[in-house]
Amino acid sequence: MLRRLFYPHSLIVTCMMFILIWFLDVIRINLHFLNPFNETLRDYEITDIVYSRLRNSKIKLDNRIVLVHCGNGHPSRDTLRLMVDRIVDAGAKVLAIDIMLSEQKKPFVIDSLLRESLLRMENVVLANELHDLADDGRTFRSQVNCDTFFSDYVYTGFINFIDHDSSTIRLFSPREVTTDGECLSFAARIAKLYDPSSMERLFKRNNEVEEIFYSGNENQFVQFGPKDILDSTNELQSTLSGKIVLIGFLPLDAWDKPLLDRHYTPLNARYTGRNTPDMYGVVIHANILRMILDNTYVNELPFWANMVLTFVFCYFNIHFFYQIFRRVSLPYQFITRFLQLGEIVLLFFIVALLFHYYRIKMDVAYWITALLLTFDAVKFYDNGVRKRFAFLSRIPYALPPTEKRPKKDKKEIEQPIEEAVPEAPKSSASKE
Repeated sequence: MLRRLFYPHSLIVTCMMFILIWFLDVIRINLHFLNPFNETLRDYEITDIVYSRLRNSKIKLDNRIVLVHCGNGHPSRDTLRLMVDRIVDAGAKVLAIDIMLSEQKKPFVIDSLLRESLLRMENVVLANELHDLADDGRTFRSQVNCDTFFSDYVYTGFINFIDHDSSTIRLFSPREVTTDGECLSFAARIAKLYDPSSMERLFKRNNEVEEIFYSGNENQFVQFGPKDILDSTNELQSTLSGKIVLIGFLPLDAWDKPLLDRHYTPLNARYTGRNTPDMYGVVIHANILRMILDNTYVNELPFWANMVLTFVFCYFNIHFFYQIFRRVSLPYQFITRFLQLGEIVLLFFIVALLFHYYRIKMDVAYWITALLLTFDAVKFYDNGVRKRFAFLSRIPYALPPTEKRPKKDKKEIEQPIEEAVPEAPKSSASKE
Protein backbone atom coordinates (compact mmCIF):
# COMPACT_ATOMS: atom_id res chain seq x y z
CA MET A 1 0.00 0.00 0.00
CA LEU A 2 2.82 2.42 0.90
CA ARG A 3 4.52 1.73 -2.42
CA ARG A 4 1.44 2.93 -4.32
CA LEU A 5 1.38 6.26 -2.41
CA PHE A 6 5.10 7.06 -2.44
CA TYR A 7 6.58 8.62 -5.57
CA PRO A 8 10.15 9.93 -5.06
CA HIS A 9 10.19 12.65 -7.73
CA SER A 10 6.80 14.02 -6.66
CA LEU A 11 8.05 14.21 -3.09
CA ILE A 12 11.20 16.05 -4.17
CA VAL A 13 9.20 18.63 -6.16
CA THR A 14 6.84 19.11 -3.19
CA CYS A 15 9.74 19.81 -0.83
CA MET A 16 11.26 22.25 -3.32
CA MET A 17 7.96 24.08 -3.66
CA PHE A 18 7.53 24.39 0.12
CA ILE A 19 11.01 25.88 0.38
CA LEU A 20 10.09 28.40 -2.33
CA ILE A 21 6.80 29.32 -0.61
CA TRP A 22 8.61 29.75 2.71
CA PHE A 23 11.21 31.96 1.03
CA LEU A 24 8.53 34.17 -0.56
CA ASP A 25 6.70 34.39 2.76
CA VAL A 26 9.87 35.51 4.56
CA ILE A 27 10.77 38.17 1.99
CA ARG A 28 7.28 39.74 2.00
CA ILE A 29 7.87 41.72 -1.19
CA ASN A 30 6.11 45.07 -0.88
CA LEU A 31 6.34 47.17 -4.02
CA HIS A 32 4.74 50.60 -4.14
CA PHE A 33 2.96 50.04 -7.43
CA LEU A 34 1.31 46.92 -5.95
CA ASN A 35 -0.07 48.73 -2.89
CA PRO A 36 -3.63 49.13 -4.28
CA PHE A 37 -3.76 45.41 -5.00
CA ASN A 38 -2.29 44.53 -1.61
CA GLU A 39 -4.90 46.64 0.18
CA THR A 40 -7.70 44.99 -1.77
CA LEU A 41 -6.44 41.48 -1.03
CA ARG A 42 -6.04 42.21 2.69
CA ASP A 43 -9.63 43.45 2.87
CA TYR A 44 -11.01 40.35 1.14
CA GLU A 45 -11.51 36.81 2.40
CA ILE A 46 -13.43 33.89 0.93
CA THR A 47 -15.76 33.86 3.93
CA ASP A 48 -16.99 37.33 2.91
CA ILE A 49 -18.97 35.60 0.15
CA VAL A 50 -20.79 33.60 2.82
CA TYR A 51 -21.75 36.75 4.72
CA SER A 52 -22.72 38.70 1.61
CA ARG A 53 -24.40 36.02 -0.50
CA LEU A 54 -25.15 32.86 1.48
CA ARG A 55 -26.22 34.38 4.81
CA ASN A 56 -29.86 33.93 5.77
CA SER A 57 -31.44 37.38 5.43
CA LYS A 58 -34.45 36.42 7.55
CA ILE A 59 -34.84 38.78 10.53
CA LYS A 60 -34.67 36.96 13.85
CA LEU A 61 -34.76 39.47 16.69
CA ASP A 62 -32.54 38.79 19.67
CA ASN A 63 -34.65 38.78 22.84
CA ARG A 64 -31.73 39.67 25.14
CA ILE A 65 -30.10 42.74 23.55
CA VAL A 66 -31.73 46.13 22.96
CA LEU A 67 -30.04 48.96 21.05
CA VAL A 68 -30.77 52.60 21.98
CA HIS A 69 -29.73 55.50 19.78
CA CYS A 70 -28.17 58.26 21.87
CA GLY A 71 -29.13 61.03 19.44
CA ASN A 72 -27.35 62.85 16.63
CA GLY A 73 -24.02 64.28 17.60
CA HIS A 74 -22.69 63.95 21.12
CA PRO A 75 -25.69 63.85 23.49
CA SER A 76 -25.81 66.16 26.48
CA ARG A 77 -25.14 64.49 29.81
CA ASP A 78 -28.43 65.73 31.16
CA THR A 79 -30.27 63.95 28.33
CA LEU A 80 -28.15 60.87 28.95
CA ARG A 81 -29.07 61.00 32.64
CA LEU A 82 -32.79 61.04 31.83
CA MET A 83 -32.37 58.09 29.47
CA VAL A 84 -30.46 56.15 32.15
CA ASP A 85 -33.20 56.80 34.71
CA ARG A 86 -35.88 55.51 32.35
CA ILE A 87 -33.88 52.38 31.55
CA VAL A 88 -33.14 51.69 35.21
CA ASP A 89 -36.82 52.12 36.10
CA ALA A 90 -37.72 49.62 33.36
CA GLY A 91 -35.65 46.94 35.10
CA ALA A 92 -32.81 46.33 32.65
CA LYS A 93 -30.26 43.79 33.87
CA VAL A 94 -27.15 45.35 32.27
CA LEU A 95 -26.71 48.90 30.96
CA ALA A 96 -23.74 49.57 28.66
CA ILE A 97 -22.96 53.03 27.30
CA ASP A 98 -20.82 53.22 24.15
CA ILE A 99 -20.18 56.94 24.62
CA MET A 100 -16.94 58.54 25.78
CA LEU A 101 -17.29 60.37 29.11
CA SER A 102 -13.74 61.58 28.76
CA GLU A 103 -13.87 64.74 30.84
CA GLN A 104 -15.95 66.49 33.43
CA LYS A 105 -18.41 69.08 32.21
CA LYS A 106 -20.03 70.48 35.33
CA PRO A 107 -18.94 68.08 38.09
CA PHE A 108 -21.03 69.60 40.87
CA VAL A 109 -24.26 69.72 38.87
CA ILE A 110 -24.78 67.68 35.70
CA ASP A 111 -21.97 65.13 36.16
CA SER A 112 -22.96 64.47 39.77
CA LEU A 113 -26.56 63.84 38.74
CA LEU A 114 -25.45 61.51 35.96
CA ARG A 115 -23.23 59.57 38.33
CA GLU A 116 -26.08 59.22 40.81
CA SER A 117 -28.28 57.82 38.04
CA LEU A 118 -25.58 55.33 37.08
CA LEU A 119 -25.16 54.24 40.70
CA ARG A 120 -28.86 53.37 40.89
CA MET A 121 -28.02 50.23 38.90
CA GLU A 122 -25.51 47.54 39.84
CA ASN A 123 -24.45 46.39 36.36
CA VAL A 124 -23.30 49.46 34.43
CA VAL A 125 -20.49 49.36 31.83
CA LEU A 126 -18.81 52.47 30.43
CA ALA A 127 -16.52 52.60 27.41
CA ASN A 128 -12.83 53.42 27.48
CA GLU A 129 -9.89 52.97 25.11
CA LEU A 130 -6.45 51.40 25.49
CA HIS A 131 -3.51 53.52 24.35
CA ASP A 132 0.29 53.48 24.33
CA LEU A 133 1.28 49.90 23.61
CA ALA A 134 4.55 49.06 25.36
CA ASP A 135 7.67 47.78 23.62
CA ASP A 136 6.82 44.20 24.53
CA GLY A 137 3.79 44.41 22.23
CA ARG A 138 1.46 43.04 24.90
CA THR A 139 0.96 45.67 27.61
CA PHE A 140 -0.93 48.95 27.29
CA ARG A 141 0.22 51.84 29.43
CA SER A 142 -3.05 53.73 29.79
CA GLN A 143 -6.83 53.56 29.73
CA VAL A 144 -8.27 56.81 28.42
CA ASN A 145 -11.49 58.58 27.41
CA CYS A 146 -13.42 57.67 30.54
CA ASP A 147 -13.00 60.10 33.41
CA THR A 148 -12.33 58.59 36.83
CA PHE A 149 -15.25 60.66 38.14
CA PHE A 150 -17.42 57.96 36.56
CA SER A 151 -15.13 54.93 36.02
CA ASP A 152 -14.23 54.60 39.71
CA TYR A 153 -17.82 53.70 40.54
CA VAL A 154 -18.88 51.45 37.65
CA TYR A 155 -17.43 48.77 35.36
CA THR A 156 -15.49 49.65 32.21
CA GLY A 157 -14.51 47.87 29.02
CA PHE A 158 -12.28 48.87 26.11
CA ILE A 159 -13.89 49.42 22.71
CA ASN A 160 -10.75 49.21 20.57
CA PHE A 161 -11.17 47.04 17.47
CA ILE A 162 -8.32 45.02 16.01
CA ASP A 163 -7.72 46.06 12.41
CA HIS A 164 -4.81 43.65 11.72
CA ASP A 165 -3.58 45.71 8.71
CA SER A 166 -7.10 45.69 7.29
CA SER A 167 -9.93 48.20 7.28
CA THR A 168 -12.46 45.40 7.81
CA ILE A 169 -13.30 44.56 11.42
CA ARG A 170 -12.94 40.78 11.74
CA LEU A 171 -11.27 40.18 15.11
CA PHE A 172 -11.79 41.19 18.70
CA SER A 173 -9.67 40.76 21.80
CA PRO A 174 -11.56 39.50 24.89
CA ARG A 175 -8.99 40.94 27.30
CA GLU A 176 -5.77 42.88 27.35
CA VAL A 177 -3.06 43.57 29.92
CA THR A 178 -2.50 47.12 31.12
CA THR A 179 -0.20 48.64 33.70
CA ASP A 180 -3.22 48.73 36.03
CA GLY A 181 -3.98 45.04 35.52
CA GLU A 182 -6.18 43.02 33.20
CA CYS A 183 -8.91 44.86 31.29
CA LEU A 184 -11.87 43.19 29.60
CA SER A 185 -13.31 44.30 26.29
CA PHE A 186 -16.64 46.13 26.19
CA ALA A 187 -18.62 43.09 24.99
CA ALA A 188 -16.79 40.65 27.26
CA ARG A 189 -17.51 42.78 30.34
CA ILE A 190 -21.22 42.93 29.46
CA ALA A 191 -21.39 39.17 28.89
CA LYS A 192 -19.69 38.50 32.24
CA LEU A 193 -22.30 40.59 34.07
CA TYR A 194 -25.23 39.09 32.18
CA ASP A 195 -24.14 35.43 32.01
CA PRO A 196 -20.88 34.53 33.82
CA SER A 197 -20.93 30.99 32.38
CA SER A 198 -20.57 32.41 28.86
CA MET A 199 -17.29 34.02 29.85
CA GLU A 200 -16.03 30.75 31.30
CA ARG A 201 -16.62 29.12 27.91
CA LEU A 202 -14.80 31.99 26.20
CA PHE A 203 -11.76 31.83 28.47
CA LYS A 204 -11.56 28.03 28.14
CA ARG A 205 -10.86 28.54 24.44
CA ASN A 206 -7.66 30.31 25.54
CA ASN A 207 -7.40 32.42 22.38
CA GLU A 208 -5.76 35.83 22.46
CA VAL A 209 -8.10 37.03 19.71
CA GLU A 210 -11.35 35.68 18.33
CA GLU A 211 -12.84 35.89 14.88
CA ILE A 212 -16.15 37.76 15.05
CA PHE A 213 -19.12 35.73 13.86
CA TYR A 214 -21.57 38.29 12.51
CA SER A 215 -25.18 37.20 12.97
CA GLY A 216 -26.64 40.27 11.26
CA ASN A 217 -26.92 44.03 11.11
CA GLU A 218 -28.96 46.33 13.36
CA ASN A 219 -32.21 44.84 12.04
CA GLN A 220 -31.54 41.71 14.11
CA PHE A 221 -31.95 43.68 17.36
CA VAL A 222 -34.74 45.68 19.00
CA GLN A 223 -34.02 49.40 18.54
CA PHE A 224 -35.19 52.54 20.29
CA GLY A 225 -34.65 56.19 19.52
CA PRO A 226 -34.03 58.82 22.20
CA LYS A 227 -37.61 60.10 21.91
CA ASP A 228 -39.02 56.62 22.47
CA ILE A 229 -37.01 56.25 25.68
CA LEU A 230 -37.72 59.72 27.03
CA ASP A 231 -41.44 59.60 26.26
CA SER A 232 -43.05 59.02 29.67
CA THR A 233 -46.18 57.62 28.05
CA ASN A 234 -44.27 54.65 26.63
CA GLU A 235 -44.28 51.55 28.82
CA LEU A 236 -40.71 50.15 28.65
CA GLN A 237 -40.71 47.48 31.32
CA SER A 238 -42.11 44.74 29.09
CA THR A 239 -39.35 45.38 26.55
CA LEU A 240 -36.32 46.21 28.71
CA SER A 241 -36.84 44.20 31.89
CA GLY A 242 -34.02 41.70 32.39
CA LYS A 243 -32.35 42.71 29.11
CA ILE A 244 -29.00 44.11 28.03
CA VAL A 245 -29.38 47.72 26.90
CA LEU A 246 -26.66 49.22 24.71
CA ILE A 247 -26.66 53.01 24.30
CA GLY A 248 -24.64 54.25 21.35
CA PHE A 249 -24.66 56.13 18.09
CA LEU A 250 -27.20 54.42 15.82
CA PRO A 251 -29.30 56.66 13.55
CA LEU A 252 -32.60 54.92 12.81
CA ASP A 253 -33.53 56.81 9.65
CA ALA A 254 -32.22 55.34 6.41
CA TRP A 255 -31.70 58.80 4.90
CA ASP A 256 -29.62 59.96 7.86
CA LYS A 257 -26.61 57.64 7.99
CA PRO A 258 -23.53 59.73 8.84
CA LEU A 259 -20.10 58.12 8.72
CA LEU A 260 -19.44 58.76 12.41
CA ASP A 261 -18.36 55.52 14.15
CA ARG A 262 -19.05 53.40 11.06
CA HIS A 263 -16.78 50.53 10.08
CA TYR A 264 -16.29 47.99 7.31
CA THR A 265 -17.45 44.46 8.15
CA PRO A 266 -17.74 41.20 6.17
CA LEU A 267 -21.50 41.87 5.91
CA ASN A 268 -20.83 44.64 3.43
CA ALA A 269 -22.86 43.95 0.27
CA ARG A 270 -19.81 44.83 -1.83
CA TYR A 271 -17.19 42.38 -0.57
CA THR A 272 -14.70 43.69 -3.14
CA GLY A 273 -13.95 47.33 -3.89
CA ARG A 274 -15.82 48.59 -0.83
CA ASN A 275 -16.41 52.31 -0.68
CA THR A 276 -18.88 52.87 2.22
CA PRO A 277 -18.59 51.53 5.79
CA ASP A 278 -21.65 49.46 6.61
CA MET A 279 -21.94 49.02 10.40
CA TYR A 280 -21.89 51.24 13.48
CA GLY A 281 -19.63 50.37 16.39
CA VAL A 282 -22.47 49.64 18.82
CA VAL A 283 -23.88 47.05 16.39
CA ILE A 284 -20.48 45.36 16.12
CA HIS A 285 -20.38 45.12 19.93
CA ALA A 286 -23.89 43.63 19.85
CA ASN A 287 -22.72 40.96 17.35
CA ILE A 288 -19.72 40.10 19.53
CA LEU A 289 -21.96 39.91 22.59
CA ARG A 290 -24.44 37.66 20.81
CA MET A 291 -21.63 35.36 19.71
CA ILE A 292 -20.34 35.05 23.29
CA LEU A 293 -23.78 34.34 24.74
CA ASP A 294 -24.72 31.82 22.03
CA ASN A 295 -21.29 30.16 22.00
CA THR A 296 -21.21 30.47 18.20
CA TYR A 297 -17.49 30.94 17.75
CA VAL A 298 -15.55 30.62 14.53
CA ASN A 299 -13.18 27.64 14.71
CA GLU A 300 -9.91 27.74 12.82
CA LEU A 301 -7.63 24.82 12.06
CA PRO A 302 -4.33 24.85 13.97
CA PHE A 303 -1.36 26.02 11.94
CA TRP A 304 0.32 22.60 12.03
CA ALA A 305 -2.86 20.86 10.82
CA ASN A 306 -3.23 23.35 7.98
CA MET A 307 0.40 22.78 6.98
CA VAL A 308 -0.04 19.01 6.98
CA LEU A 309 -3.16 19.26 4.81
CA THR A 310 -1.37 21.71 2.51
CA PHE A 311 1.55 19.31 2.10
CA VAL A 312 -0.71 16.35 1.34
CA PHE A 313 -2.74 18.40 -1.15
CA CYS A 314 0.40 19.72 -2.82
CA TYR A 315 2.03 16.27 -3.00
CA PHE A 316 -0.85 14.48 -4.68
CA ASN A 317 -1.52 17.44 -6.97
CA ILE A 318 2.10 17.46 -8.12
CA HIS A 319 2.02 13.72 -8.69
CA PHE A 320 -1.16 14.09 -10.75
CA PHE A 321 0.37 16.88 -12.87
CA TYR A 322 3.61 14.92 -13.19
CA GLN A 323 1.79 11.94 -14.65
CA ILE A 324 0.06 14.19 -17.18
CA PHE A 325 3.40 15.76 -18.11
CA ARG A 326 5.03 12.38 -18.73
CA ARG A 327 2.19 11.01 -20.82
CA VAL A 328 0.86 14.00 -22.80
CA SER A 329 3.63 16.54 -23.18
CA LEU A 330 2.08 18.54 -26.06
CA PRO A 331 -1.34 19.52 -24.54
CA TYR A 332 0.13 19.56 -21.01
CA GLN A 333 -0.20 23.32 -20.62
CA PHE A 334 -3.85 23.46 -21.70
CA ILE A 335 -4.89 20.52 -19.52
CA THR A 336 -3.10 21.68 -16.38
CA ARG A 337 -4.28 25.29 -16.65
CA PHE A 338 -7.85 24.06 -16.97
CA LEU A 339 -7.38 21.78 -13.94
CA GLN A 340 -5.88 24.63 -11.90
CA LEU A 341 -8.89 26.83 -12.54
CA GLY A 342 -11.27 24.02 -11.63
CA GLU A 343 -9.41 23.21 -8.40
CA ILE A 344 -9.39 26.86 -7.29
CA VAL A 345 -13.15 27.11 -7.81
CA LEU A 346 -13.61 23.85 -5.91
CA LEU A 347 -11.47 25.12 -3.02
CA PHE A 348 -13.59 28.28 -2.83
CA PHE A 349 -16.76 26.21 -2.56
CA ILE A 350 -15.29 23.91 0.11
CA VAL A 351 -14.13 26.83 2.27
CA ALA A 352 -17.45 28.66 1.88
CA LEU A 353 -19.57 25.61 2.72
CA LEU A 354 -17.46 24.66 5.76
CA PHE A 355 -17.84 28.16 7.14
CA HIS A 356 -21.54 28.42 6.29
CA TYR A 357 -22.63 25.15 7.90
CA TYR A 358 -20.00 24.47 10.58
CA ARG A 359 -18.28 27.87 11.20
CA ILE A 360 -14.94 26.24 10.34
CA LYS A 361 -12.51 28.64 8.73
CA MET A 362 -9.71 27.29 6.57
CA ASP A 363 -6.78 29.31 5.32
CA VAL A 364 -6.12 28.08 1.79
CA ALA A 365 -3.65 30.79 0.80
CA TYR A 366 -0.77 28.29 0.78
CA TRP A 367 -2.97 25.78 -1.06
CA ILE A 368 -3.67 28.21 -3.88
CA THR A 369 -0.05 29.38 -4.01
CA ALA A 370 1.16 25.79 -4.32
CA LEU A 371 -1.47 25.07 -6.95
CA LEU A 372 -0.43 28.04 -9.08
CA LEU A 373 3.25 27.04 -8.90
CA THR A 374 2.68 23.36 -9.70
CA PHE A 375 2.67 23.73 -13.49
CA ASP A 376 6.03 25.47 -13.69
CA ALA A 377 7.58 23.49 -10.84
CA VAL A 378 7.04 20.17 -12.58
CA LYS A 379 8.47 21.41 -15.90
CA PHE A 380 11.45 23.09 -14.23
CA TYR A 381 12.32 20.00 -12.23
CA ASP A 382 11.88 17.40 -14.97
CA ASN A 383 13.54 19.39 -17.78
CA GLY A 384 16.20 21.10 -15.71
CA VAL A 385 17.03 19.78 -12.28
CA ARG A 386 16.56 16.05 -12.84
CA LYS A 387 18.62 15.98 -16.04
CA ARG A 388 21.50 17.99 -14.56
CA PHE A 389 22.06 15.71 -11.60
CA ALA A 390 22.83 12.12 -12.46
CA PHE A 391 21.75 10.67 -9.14
CA LEU A 392 18.25 12.12 -9.66
CA SER A 393 18.02 10.49 -13.07
CA ARG A 394 18.75 7.13 -11.53
CA ILE A 395 15.80 7.44 -9.12
CA PRO A 396 12.74 5.66 -10.52
CA TYR A 397 9.41 7.44 -10.88
CA ALA A 398 7.78 4.83 -8.67
CA LEU A 399 9.09 2.25 -6.28
CA PRO A 400 9.64 -1.11 -7.93
CA PRO A 401 7.10 -3.75 -7.03
CA THR A 402 8.14 -6.17 -4.37
CA GLU A 403 8.94 -9.64 -5.65
CA LYS A 404 6.50 -12.22 -4.47
CA ARG A 405 8.05 -15.34 -3.11
CA PRO A 406 6.82 -18.51 -4.84
CA LYS A 407 4.49 -20.52 -2.74
CA LYS A 408 5.88 -23.78 -1.54
CA ASP A 409 4.08 -26.87 -2.88
CA LYS A 410 2.66 -29.12 -0.35
CA LYS A 411 4.84 -32.15 0.09
CA GLU A 412 3.25 -35.34 -0.94
CA ILE A 413 2.59 -37.62 1.95
CA GLU A 414 5.05 -40.47 1.71
CA GLN A 415 3.52 -43.88 2.06
CA PRO A 416 5.48 -46.32 4.22
CA ILE A 417 7.32 -49.01 2.16
CA GLU A 418 6.50 -52.53 3.13
CA GLU A 419 9.66 -54.52 3.68
CA ALA A 420 9.83 -57.95 1.99
CA VAL A 421 10.00 -60.82 4.43
CA PRO A 422 13.02 -63.06 3.58
CA GLU A 423 12.29 -66.75 2.86
CA ALA A 424 13.55 -69.32 5.27
CA PRO A 425 16.50 -71.46 3.92
CA LYS A 426 15.73 -75.05 2.94
CA SER A 427 17.30 -77.77 5.06
CA SER A 428 19.56 -80.51 3.60
CA ALA A 429 17.19 -83.22 4.73
CA SER A 430 14.47 -81.83 2.60
CA LYS A 431 16.78 -81.82 -0.40
CA GLU A 432 17.38 -85.45 -0.02
